[in-house]
Formats: sequence, structure tokens, C-alpha cells
Amino acid sequence: MLAAKTFFETPLEQLTPRMEEDFFTSLMTRNKTYKTTFHDRFSDINPYLLDYLLHHSPSAPKALDVGVSSGISTVELYDDLRQGGLEVEIVGTDILVDAFLVKVFPRCHALVEPSGFPLRFDLPLVTMKPWVTRRDYYSGFFILRKFVNTLFTHRAHQILRNPGDARISEVKLVAPRVLAKAGISVCTDDISRYNNTFEARFDFVRAANVLNQGYFPPTVLSTMIANIGRYLRKPHGSLFVVRTHENRANHGTLFRRGDGQHFEAVHRFGSGSEIEDVVLRVEMPAE
Repeated sequence: MLAAKTFFETPLEQLTPRMEEDFFTSLMTRNKTYKTTFHDRFSDINPYLLDYLLHHSPSAPKALDVGVSSGISTVELYDDLRQGGLEVEIVGTDILVDAFLVKVFPRCHALVEPSGFPLRFDLPLVTMKPWVTRRDYYSGFFILRKFVNTLFTHRAHQILRNPGDARISEVKLVAPRVLAKAGISVCTDDISRYNNTFEARFDFVRAANVLNQGYFPPTVLSTMIANIGRYLRKPHGSLFVVRTHENRANHGTLFRRGDGQHFEAVHRFGSGSEIEDVVLRVEMPAE
């Protein structure tokens, strides 16, 4: 498992897809979700989206990618659309983008969320996940893991009380390739809370592996969809909702915001989005 300090200090050209996947998949956030990712996740879908946007969007569309996780799929969408002739710009959002790498002891670091919640501990000879696993109880390793967790987290909290401390490094929890693309920007955002800076700003919104019934109840999903509807430009801004299943098959629906106050289904991939009925029922505010 790659140490956090090593990952963030590795030059972009030396980072392999496997290194990116292993690092981000091993991070569990405060809300118990993982930044699970893999490359070419939507290689079967992006060509259709390119063709659709070529015919139904400006030549330089503004896109919003919701819940980007590591941002690997964001880069792939960006590259596919650019290579297809669209001068797209993408804003990628996630509930957790910013983090701190804190030097808690010599040759020891803690990767933590802004709140101080631990994501990874680097020791001189090993890197360690903060949480205890079932195997740890059988092996007795849970004692060491809990000790390191308590010690490193407490130390990180102490150091973070002084934001100017030289032992604190600000890092972004997205693949470095995302930050290297001039046409991609990333920011922290909660899609369940309306963001007025996004009002009528985008021609296309993608919500991949974030809007699903396993994460949110229908009432929260409806709020999120209504917010997205307000972020889309009229006429005919589009929304793509997709979920990748355990067998890596993608099931999603492409929606269009019509002239009225509701979305219309344009195209289904696989079995379509599991929340298609929720999206179609949402009524957006009249302008």
C-alpha cells in the first residue's frame, strides 16, 4: 500500500493507473464511503455523450461533474470530449476534496480531513489504515492500530490548531492528472445544499455513482435533482445519472431539461438509472 507522502510527492509522469487506484480505493472518509475508483469506467458511454453534446450543446459547453471522488473518470470524460471536438470546461465537485498531510513525528505523517478525521498514517517502514478490521482482532494487530490511531490523531489535532505550522501540507484528494488539466477545476460542494454560484451555469451535468437509493432516501434525492435542475442552462441542458454495478456494468439514464419544469428521459444505458422515476417526478421552480 502506497504511503500518502510518497503518493503526493511522486511526479505526475511516474504515477501509474494502478498506483492511483490502490491509493484512492484505500481511503475511507468520515461518512464511511470509499474513494473507490478504476480507469476506463465509462469507456462504453463517453462516445454516446460526445455525439449527443455535439448536436445539443454549444461548441464550448460548461459541464458539472458531481461526486468526482478521485477525479479519474472526470479526466477521461474531459479528454474524450476534447478529442471529439468540444472545447469543454468541467467543474468537478465532491464532499471531500481538501485534506492535510501533517508531519506528526520525524518520518511519520497523518493524512487527515479538514476536521482532523484520519484517513491514513505513514510510519517509517509501513503505511497504515486508521480503522480496525476483523482480521486485526484475530491477529492482535488491533492493539497497535488503535494505539497509532489515538497517538497520531491527537498529535495532528494539536498541530492543526496553528494553521501556519510548517509541518502542515495542504493536499487535494484527487488524482494529480485532474489538477494538471487547464480546463478542469475542482471544489468542495454538497449537492444536497443549493449553491447559488452554480445557478444556470452548466450545459451538462454528470452524476456518476453518487445519486442512488443506497446512499439517500427519495426526499433527499429529489432535493439534489431540483438543485441540479437549477444549475442547468435553458433550453435543453442535460443531466446524466449513472451507477456502476459490482460486475462493472453501467446502468444510467440521460435526461434533458425541457421547456417546462420537469426532466425528460432521452436515452437509457443498460437498465437505466435506478432513480429515473425520482428524476422524472421532480418539479423545478418556475422562472
